[in-house]
Amino acid sequence: MGDVKPEELQRLLPVRLQCKDCDKWYGQEDDEYGPCMYKNARKEQRYITYGYHECDEVEELTRRVELWQKRKSGSSGSGT
Repeated sequence: MGDVKPEELQRLLPVRLQCKDCDKWYGQEDDEYGPCMYKNARKEQRYITYGYHECDEVEELTRRVELWQKRKSGSSGSGT
C-alpha cells in the first residue's frame, strides 16, 4: 500500500477503529486508558492511550482494511 497515512486507512473501514476495539490494546474500559502493544513494542514513552482515541497504527489499520475488503468481496455474490 506504499506510504499510507492512518486517516486514509480509517476512511476505508466501515467503522473507524478506536483503541478500545483493538485486540492489541490492553486497557480496561472502566479506566478508559491502557497500553498499546504496537507503541510499547517500539519502546515509545507514550504507549498508554485513551480507549476512545482513533487508531493511528498503520500496521493494524492495513490489516483491518485488507480483512474488510476480503469479507466485502466474498459476500457480494451470495444472493441471500
